[in-house]
Amino acid sequence: MSETTADPAAGRRKRLLIGVSVLAVIALIAALAVFLRPAGSDEADEGNGDDAAPEDVEYGGTLNVAFDVNPDNYDPHQRPQLPARAVSRNIADTLTDQDPETGEILPWLAEDWEINEDATEFTFFLRDDVTFSDGTPLDAEVVKANFDRIIEIGPLAFVAAGLLRGYEESEVIDEHTVTVRFEEPNAQFLQATAVQSLSILAPATLELDPEEVAAGNVIGSGPYTLESYDPNDGIRLAVREDYAWGSPLYENQGRAYFDEVEISFIEESTTLAGAVSSGQIDYAYRLSAESVPGLEGSQAELHPTVMPAISIPIVPLVYSDVFSDENARKALNYATDREAIVDSVFQGLYEPATGVLTPSNPGYADLSDVIRYDPEEAERLLEEAGWTEIGEDGIRQNADGDRLEIEIQYTGTSYEAMFQLLQQQWAQVGIDFVLTPVSDLSDYTIHNYEFDLTTWSQTRADPDVLRTVYSSFYESQSFLYGHPDEEIDDLLGELQTTTDEDDRLAVSEEVQRLIIDRGYTVPLFDLTQFAAYHQSIGGTTADLEGKPAFVDFYRVDE
Repeated sequence: MSETTADPAAGRRKRLLIGVSVLAVIALIAALAVFLRPAGSDEADEGNGDDAAPEDVEYGGTLNVAFDVNPDNYDPHQRPQLPARAVSRNIADTLTDQDPETGEILPWLAEDWEINEDATEFTFFLRDDVTFSDGTPLDAEVVKANFDRIIEIGPLAFVAAGLLRGYEESEVIDEHTVTVRFEEPNAQFLQATAVQSLSILAPATLELDPEEVAAGNVIGSGPYTLESYDPNDGIRLAVREDYAWGSPLYENQGRAYFDEVEISFIEESTTLAGAVSSGQIDYAYRLSAESVPGLEGSQAELHPTVMPAISIPIVPLVYSDVFSDENARKALNYATDREAIVDSVFQGLYEPATGVLTPSNPGYADLSDVIRYDPEEAERLLEEAGWTEIGEDGIRQNADGDRLEIEIQYTGTSYEAMFQLLQQQWAQVGIDFVLTPVSDLSDYTIHNYEFDLTTWSQTRADPDVLRTVYSSFYESQSFLYGHPDEEIDDLLGELQTTTDEDDRLAVSEEVQRLIIDRGYTVPLFDLTQFAAYHQSIGGTTADLEGKPAFVDFYRVDE
């Protein structure tokens, strides 16, 4: 493989592996947008949407936003909760950005880059006009310090550290040139530099204890500053008057139009939908599928994003007594009617999963030949697993008379109706699915739950997200941590180090098929995120994960 050199002027920049599946979701998004356009509007995007601001747009005022949850950590390098990342998107920039439509990696804080032949060295050439909000200039030393800090805080930055797996060092070449080195080829790293977890923070922030940064003491180079955060009151972002280096994906690369952004927390989704419908707030991030129909005919418009992610799964925990058996795990896949879940629980607003990854992830592989509803196959597999007797209550038993009972514990009500439907579906093949709502699961980690199943997803526009979730590498987020499947670990390592795009796609499909064949996951539906904005707001740009870019938002002249 020859050396890859980034050349913004000539457009020869090496593109991240992308699949045509990215385009396959456009029809769904368009249909949802038309379904829920503002009342009295002839076009879904008239006066709203991703349009550029008119020349006479007024600067000033407050953008009122509400989140569906109150995140407990605002350090971009730490926990990857999406609402916190939405804040990070507006106060901190990244070395590169990623085009939501094409998947192409674009320059941002780094205006150019070079990658050596085996993808072990990435040299970034930084802009020379960027400052953090405290006035400190961006330079190569700061980039090095950010990556070093992520490695130092280790488990606290489990996502960011995973993106830097195999990190050897960052070498400062000159004031605006830095080379990042890895112990082995790292095919995913260029795309990783567009992920919010690798935001570049100011030296003053890096000097703080992680707990202080998590509490909102974050200084970045973004268009807004995090002026204040009160868990009981919300977040206030203040505009940067001197901002002049926005992402090429922004319509507005300069000062944001609003002077401030006030973010409140409305956790009840129908209340959140009502607030944006009535104009009490300007922008709602994020709505549940159940609340979306309430927007129809209102003064709000839906902004759906099919996330480039792990399809929402239910995951049999391999260390539980029942699911230590591969056939028992695999039976759940065939006992699950995804079409019924999507239609009856989510009003058809989601798509049934056809892969371990969603179609908008570049590594998506269509596995609908094995991800299918087949209750007879489920029964056969349960018989193979030793659950051969049927009790008077219709629940299977093994030779010792033990009932086939499995439990999930969960917080909140987001998926409760789905769990109840699964309870009915699985009972038809002789499984007693016990639902246990709890107030808190913080005493557990992903590898020591005292029950049988869980659900969790992660977003990222690269198939390397599989390594994070389905390997045994990461204590806080890998389902097979402590219970390694060496073949899967080897393939996921190969996925990280393979630089040829076609070969990488082949590895991605191979490992996804193996994950299904061994019953490590039961994909349910494609993760779609719903935001909504009032018709008085225009320029509602969002990134590939649907995180809003408030720098583009403006008040429509009514």
